[in-house]
Amino acid sequence: MLFKKGSRLLVVAAHPDDETLGCGGTILKAISMGVSVSVLFLGEGISARFDKKDYNTKEFLKATNKRQDGCIKALKILGVKDFEFNNYYCCQFDKINLLTFVKIIEKKIKKFNPDTIITHNINEVNIDHIKTFEALEVASRPFLGSNLKLILGMEIPCSGNWKFNQSFKPNFFVDINKFWKLKIKAWKCYKGEERQFPFPRSVEGIETMAKLRGMQSGLIKAEGFKLFRQIISKD
Repeated sequence: MLFKKGSRLLVVAAHPDDETLGCGGTILKAISMGVSVSVLFLGEGISARFDKKDYNTKEFLKATNKRQDGCIKALKILGVKDFEFNNYYCCQFDKINLLTFVKIIEKKIKKFNPDTIITHNINEVNIDHIKTFEALEVASRPFLGSNLKLILGMEIPCSGNWKFNQSFKPNFFVDINKFWKLKIKAWKCYKGEERQFPFPRSVEGIETMAKLRGMQSGLIKAEGFKLFRQIISKD
């Protein structure tokens, strides 16, 4: 069984909305089963849409506050009460020393003590997703006595769909059909982020992906993940 009452799930996401797009249904399922869930955001997700000279303008601050406010509303729908924002600039994670992100994630792991982590995968066009994956890979290195037993990589509609080499092949699937409407309700909290189909980050695009992962796993709708590490111990 993926989750059981008392389990602790940490989602490490590059930007607000990644948690809902990549694993919103899984978060809902986990919380319904008595799992404690925390979400750590590394970046703000908006600055790539602005020139650097405009970072301190009213328009920029309004956009960043809108994204964060939408995230708080989405997390409430998902049932997440424990979350942490960081505000590193969007699509500029490669300008930051990787150790900076490693330390942030290590601190969160030590504080929250998860047994399961969901994060990004390396097969994405968004550099922030890639750097988040790389930092988590370092921060989650195993040691004797660690509580961390399962690490999964999620996929984000549009960032993963646009890779020239479509090499993300999920081998771990979570049935989210029961939680589909709530996932979409949470997604709609991100005002201005939805685009018209066939853009992948549309309701129809998100549903198409969920049905595809469902077909691959004998389910109606599913979220697909890449199993990075699983540890089965006597405990």
